[in-house]
Amino acid sequence: MNQNERDDLAIYLGLQDFETKLVEVEGSRRRGPIKVVYVARRSGTHRCPECGREHAEGLFEEAEAIRVRDSSIGDFETYLETEPMRVACCGGTRVERLPFVMPGFRMTRRFFERIAALCTRMPIEVVAQMAKLSWATVAKVDGHAIELGLGNRALDLTTLRWIGVDEVSWTGGRRYFTIVTDLESGRVVWIGDGKGRKGLLPFLRALGAKGRRKIRGVVSDLGYQSIIASRLRHAVHVLDRFHIVQWVNEALTQLRRRLFSGAPRDELGRTLKVNKWLLLSARENLASHDRQQLDELMELNQPLYQGYLLKEQLRGILKYPWRYFGVLRERLHDWIVSVLGTELQEFKKVAHRLADHLDAVIAGHQHDVPLGLIEAINSKIAALRYQARGYRDPEYFKLKIFQRCSLPDNPWAQIVL
Repeated sequence: MNQNERDDLAIYLGLQDFETKLVEVEGSRRRGPIKVVYVARRSGTHRCPECGREHAEGLFEEAEAIRVRDSSIGDFETYLETEPMRVACCGGTRVERLPFVMPGFRMTRRFFERIAALCTRMPIEVVAQMAKLSWATVAKVDGHAIELGLGNRALDLTTLRWIGVDEVSWTGGRRYFTIVTDLESGRVVWIGDGKGRKGLLPFLRALGAKGRRKIRGVVSDLGYQSIIASRLRHAVHVLDRFHIVQWVNEALTQLRRRLFSGAPRDELGRTLKVNKWLLLSARENLASHDRQQLDELMELNQPLYQGYLLKEQLRGILKYPWRYFGVLRERLHDWIVSVLGTELQEFKKVAHRLADHLDAVIAGHQHDVPLGLIEAINSKIAALRYQARGYRDPEYFKLKIFQRCSLPDNPWAQIVL
C-alpha cells in the first residue's frame, strides 16, 4: 500500500490526525479471519480521559497497543490498532482518550452509531448475530445510545397536567411496570416497578407537592383510584373506557362458560368455544358473513344473546360523542337498571361497579383527553416484548420503552446505514 492509498484509507476511516501504517488479515480460531488496520498519530493533541483536558505533548507511547472494533471493510471483521500516549494529568499519568474510540466501549464511534441505528430497526439478537458480538454487548450499546438520546426528557415532570396511568407486564406474567404517560405530549414520562400503589407512589413522591397540585386529571383503571384520591385530591379521575369494555367482555366470557359448563357437549357449544372472538369483537368490525353466523348462533341461546346485546349497547353509549352530559348519565342509568332486571349475575357485577363510578366515566366525555392513547402505548410495549421474545433485564426494558414511546425524534433512527 503506497502513501496515497494510506492517506485515502485514513480519510475514509475519519482519522484526520492519524495515518494508516499497515492492513493485515489475521486468522482467528474462534471467529475466523479478521482485518486489522494499524494506525499511528500524525498530529493533534492528547486528551485526558478523566477531565478532558488537552495536552500538546504526551509523556510516552504505551508499550502495549490497543485494538478496537470498527465497521467492517469488505467481508471481514475490522479492527483498528494503535499505540496510545500517556499524559501527565489529574495528579498522575493517564492513557489518552483516543478521538475515534467510543468512551466506555472497545469500539469506534462510527461502529457504535451503526449498532445503535440497527437496534432501532431489529431485535438485539439479530443485531448481535450480524455484528458477531455478544447479546450483552449489543444491549449495552443500545442502552447507552438510548440514554444519550433521552437526556433528561423522560424525567421532566414539571409540565405535567393530564396523565394516564396503567400497568403492563414486562415478563408476560406476574411482574409488572406502572407506566405514566403525559397525555398532552403523548410520551411516557415514568416507569415504576410493580403495579397499583407500589408502582405509582415513587412517581407521586418525585412530583413533589407543587407538581401534584399542577395535575388536573388522571386517566386510569380502578386499581389506582384510592391512591389518586388521597395524593391527587385536586385532580379529576377519569375511568378509561377501554377497561369498562373489558369488564363487559369478561362478563360475557364468564356467562358463556357458565352456560356451557366447561367442555361443550353440543355443536353450538363447540362452535362458540372455537369462535369466541365473534362474541368479543366489535360488531361494526365484523364482516357480513361473520355477523350472519353470530346472529344464527345467538338465536339458539337467548341468555347469551341478551348478554351480547347488553355489551354492544354499553359500547355504543361509551363511544358516542355526547354533548349533553345529563343525557349521558340518564343513558348509563337506564343501562344499569336494565341489567339489574335480568338474571345475568355476571353483568349485574358490572352494573354495580359502573353505578359506583358514574362520575369517573362521565368525566371522560367532559374533558378533551385522548383516552385511547394509553392502550396505544400498551400495544407498543407488547410489540417490543414480542419482538425481543422477552427481556432479561427490567432496566434495559425500561430504556427500550422510553425509546419507543418517548423519542419520536430518535436520533439513532435517522442514521443512514
